[in-house]
Amino acid sequence: MVRELPAGFRPGKEMVSCRHLFGPREVGSWDLFLFVTIFTFIQFSKKVTFPSMRILLLSIISHLFIWGAVLASPTEWGSKGGHHVEWGVYEMLTRRYSWEDRLDQAEKDFGIRPQFVLFFRDLNTGRGFPAERVENAHAREMTPVISLEISRWGRGNDTGYLKEVTEGKFDKFFRQWAKDAKACGLAVILRFGFEMNGDWFPWGNQPESFINAWRRVYNIFKELECNNIQWMFSPNVLWAKRTAKKDLYNYYPGDAYVDVIGLDGYNFGDHYDKWHKWQTYEEVFESSIRACMKFNKPLYISEIGCADDLRKSAWIKDFLGKISKDERIKGFIYFNHFNPRKQEPNWRLDSDEDSLRIFREWAEVNATRILDMGE
Repeated sequence: MVRELPAGFRPGKEMVSCRHLFGPREVGSWDLFLFVTIFTFIQFSKKVTFPSMRILLLSIISHLFIWGAVLASPTEWGSKGGHHVEWGVYEMLTRRYSWEDRLDQAEKDFGIRPQFVLFFRDLNTGRGFPAERVENAHAREMTPVISLEISRWGRGNDTGYLKEVTEGKFDKFFRQWAKDAKACGLAVILRFGFEMNGDWFPWGNQPESFINAWRRVYNIFKELECNNIQWMFSPNVLWAKRTAKKDLYNYYPGDAYVDVIGLDGYNFGDHYDKWHKWQTYEEVFESSIRACMKFNKPLYISEIGCADDLRKSAWIKDFLGKISKDERIKGFIYFNHFNPRKQEPNWRLDSDEDSLRIFREWAEVNATRILDMGE
């Protein structure tokens, strides 16, 4: 069955921008033909004495070069064999501006409406299930992805609450959360204790406690028949000497407790700290993607970003080209954010004109692939 194009898609616009077509590629028969043709025209133009004729020949040469590049060098995502990739963006919940206005702005920025929107919550009992945010996201045809921190914001040296969750001290909180989510009735993806295999969050590096807490909360939701929540196991990518056995599989709650897998990973670049350096998309993700195939669950890249750099647009183009051809990955969420107060890199796609333009081109081509999908 043919599906309708997603809301926000506007057919008829150019799918390929010439300025992004001159990257590395294989030399083919068209390249040789183009070279011989241009060389012949140049030699012939040297013998032409009439200025008007020379201008005409030079014009023909320039048009041959431009159109040759377009025909010979389609963008990676414009070639055959790609698949439709689900995608979304992070939008921070804050009182400084309207979150809903930011969702609307995202569609304007990217030319296509994102399918997911990611945001963060904590265990503060005064916040609970964000029903209004979930409803507003769905009103814009976006599935909310809630990253639940196993801590409470604004408490200084918070040591996390895995032990307390396991002991049942947060049962009342999670029961109310599940009841409200069930009453809402809309689909939500829940990232409970994301990046648990790192050492930068208070719930990190505690595999046994993490699994016990996850299973207790999961069982509460199932007991209350809250079935509109998809549970995403979302570790950080492996890095340095980290191994899949010790630093990935060791945290997995079990097939019966997990619906989908999400991987978080970033190219921090060369200037963030002494532990990070510029990495390609494959260097950041490939080993972890291979390791996650063992789970046999739908796989997403749940957070991805690239630091601001002169090489950023090329990195974005390479990432989009590869993920468009990678059937192992269903989708991704780009961490479209910059907070200078945290002294983190500028991840935003509009940090430079070329990166945003490349992403917009990809999003439009990617949207057309829905036509090839059956239900």
